[in-house]
Amino acid sequence: MSMDSHQDAEPEVRTDQAPEAANMLPDAPELTLDEYPMPDSELTVADLEAYGYLDGDLLPLSKDRALELFEQDLTVYMIEDGGASMAFDPDEIQAHSDLFAVSRDEWEESREFSAAIEDRMKHQEQRESAFLKTSQDAFAIYQVKSGDELRDIRFEPLSWLESKGISVNHGNYDLAYTAPLTDQGSTDDRLGALWDRFNNDHPADYHRPSMSVSDIVALKQNGVVSCHYADSFGFQELPAFLKPENYLKNAEMAMEDDYGMVDGIINNGPKVTVAELEQQAKTGQPISLLELAEASRREHDEKKKSVVEQLRKQPVSREHKKLAPDRGAEMER
Repeated sequence: MSMDSHQDAEPEVRTDQAPEAANMLPDAPELTLDEYPMPDSELTVADLEAYGYLDGDLLPLSKDRALELFEQDLTVYMIEDGGASMAFDPDEIQAHSDLFAVSRDEWEESREFSAAIEDRMKHQEQRESAFLKTSQDAFAIYQVKSGDELRDIRFEPLSWLESKGISVNHGNYDLAYTAPLTDQGSTDDRLGALWDRFNNDHPADYHRPSMSVSDIVALKQNGVVSCHYADSFGFQELPAFLKPENYLKNAEMAMEDDYGMVDGIINNGPKVTVAELEQQAKTGQPISLLELAEASRREHDEKKKSVVEQLRKQPVSREHKKLAPDRGAEMER
């Protein structure tokens, strides 16, 4: 099986691309496992709970984001004293000084939620790198790419492929989903749990077909990656599906702090900022897009932490009993 397309050297921004590339730097994809797309990327459920709302059916919003989603005809709630009340116009939102929220169910049915999930498929290499790099146990699901040209291998058992002399080719697969591996037990136990979940109880942010024959599940357990073909009965291990060209490179992918240029030296070099990389691109110096993505992720996390700290410093009254919103009345528009 050829892995040339997967193991190409990482791209560089050249002199003749520098001005355009510099303008695109802040939008570089982040090196993370797939994450549930929150309606406000600066806030988490913990921020909503810090305001006393504990039901779990709402997701937090800042004022600006509340106004945006209100204009998209999503129901916006105002959080105060541990309760939630529906906002009926933008003036109410402007006048409210505390946190806002949107229904989890309504958010998951929105076009914006679906678009965020679809956008993942544009970042195959970065997402695979995040899976290989993560220090936690994780899994990745690969599915045969759509299109008539691959219909003859889709849903076929491994024995049929072997009878036709067809090898399992990484290039024929899309990376459908990645996430932390939380199931316990042996490798077979974990694979069985994933098969059940991705057939009977899909995560809300999984918009792909149910797991089936010809899918491949990659597991990262205690730093070791193994790949398993979903066969007619159980799974068959595929040792070469994600086999790296050299193991020192794979070790660096797992351990490098700033995910700089992969060069066989672990944790080398200081952490650079997006601004510094931007300046390098403007002066015509080649830069590492993976290093850029890591710098963008790091600065995003720092900004998020700052916003959350500001919110938590605001006084919150906890004396009133929480009043849950009347779903039957308030969700009618």
